[in-house]
Amino acid sequence: MYQIKEPTQRISPKTIKVWRITDTLSIIGFLCLLGFLLFLHNYYSWSPWIEYVIYGFLALTAVSAIMELLIIPVYKQKTWRYEIDHHCIQLKHGGAIKKTHMVIPMDKVYYVDTYQGPLLQKYQLSTIKIGTVGYVHEIPGIPVEEATEIRNYIAYLAGISKMDLEKEEKNGK
Repeated sequence: MYQIKEPTQRISPKTIKVWRITDTLSIIGFLCLLGFLLFLHNYYSWSPWIEYVIYGFLALTAVSAIMELLIIPVYKQKTWRYEIDHHCIQLKHGGAIKKTHMVIPMDKVYYVDTYQGPLLQKYQLSTIKIGTVGYVHEIPGIPVEEATEIRNYIAYLAGISKMDLEKEEKNGK
C-alpha cells in the first residue's frame, strides 16, 4: 500500500508582503466607497439610519483590516505546505476553522503554468497553477527559479511534452 507522507515544502516568506499589499489595496478601495457614500448621505440628506450603517461598516472594516494585515498573512504563510512526488501533488493549508489537504494524482494533471503579476514580479515570486479537469489549483509564493523547476518537473511527471511547455512560454511572452 502506498503511504502518503505529510507535505514539507514551504512557500516564501516574501509572500506575506504581497498578500499585505493586495489586502491594503482592497481595504483602501472599500474605504473610498464608504467615504463616497458618506458624502452622498451629507449632500442629499438621506435618512439618519443610513449614516449609522455606514459608520458600522467603517468600524467592521477597521477591525477586519487589523486582522487581514497583521495576523492572517503570517498565519497563512506558516501553514501553507506542498509536496510533489511521482504519484501525486499535495497541497495543505488552512487554520483553525477550515483546513485543506488536497491530493492531486499526477495522471489527472492536464497542464501546469507559472504566473507572475506586478507584485509577484517585484518580489521575484511566481504562482504555480496546476490544471485538472474541474479546477485550477495554485501554489503561491514560490521563487521564480524554483517555480520554473517545479513546473517542468510536474510537466515531466504528468507526461506533458516539452513542446507544449515551449509553446506556452512563447504565447506568454
